[in-house]
Amino acid sequence: MSNLYIVATPIGNLDDITIRAKKILQNVDTIIAENTYNSKKLLKKINSNARIIQYNDHSKEKDIEHILDILKNNDVALITDAGTPGVCDPGAPIINISEKYNHKIIPIPGASSIIAAFSVSGISSNEFQFIGFLPKKQKARRDKILEIKNSIMPTIMFESPHRFNQTIKDIDQIMPEREIFIAKEITKIFETFIHGNAKKIQGIFSNENTKGEFVIIINGDKKKKNDTNKNNDIKKIIKSMKKENIQGKVVSKIVSENFNISKSSAYKLFLELP
Repeated sequence: MSNLYIVATPIGNLDDITIRAKKILQNVDTIIAENTYNSKKLLKKINSNARIIQYNDHSKEKDIEHILDILKNNDVALITDAGTPGVCDPGAPIINISEKYNHKIIPIPGASSIIAAFSVSGISSNEFQFIGFLPKKQKARRDKILEIKNSIMPTIMFESPHRFNQTIKDIDQIMPEREIFIAKEITKIFETFIHGNAKKIQGIFSNENTKGEFVIIINGDKKKKNDTNKNNDIKKIIKSMKKENIQGKVVSKIVSENFNISKSSAYKLFLELP
């Protein structure tokens, strides 16, 4: 069976195309694209003569059947407007059905606005959560922001220009002091990075006609994270002392004095932990 290449494309600056992605797009006869107008600019830049088939949220079942017919005898590349197909775009159904028909799915990694934004945010963390776009409806969006408020890890999301100001306003109402990082138009001419709380960001963009693509990073709840880390340290120490057969009353006294928790809470943990 033939190959379906999942090709990451530049998120702005066309020079960010990888050597491998360029070779794939030059050598396949057919490329599936979310937006043919945008994709033609890239293919012209890299001298690719492949024909483009459009597939997006408005495509129908017969469009997938046509793609499967091509895949019977030819390798095909799947691209999106920017970044990696299958992430906040309509590429997943093509990938799933191609795999069911035993075509080999091959990722061709490249530029990522998520990783690019996080790498320059200065937010220190070994983990983060990515939620795509917030819900469009007001209540659902606010409920999601409340979930983010309670998270100890940073949250990365996309936002469209026409909803950006409302989203920042909602964040300001729910967690006004939380650290936020805004990345706008990454790798493009008007690339912009901003640190601050929601109030500061509202002030910057209130008089601006917001255009372009936004990545928003909201730092996790540092207090809750510190409490979680402290609790994990306490548990490790109690487990270690239990292994040494130290009595519970002694353990609870030591833990209480060093971690500013009550003896009863420390003793409860001593009884609960293996």
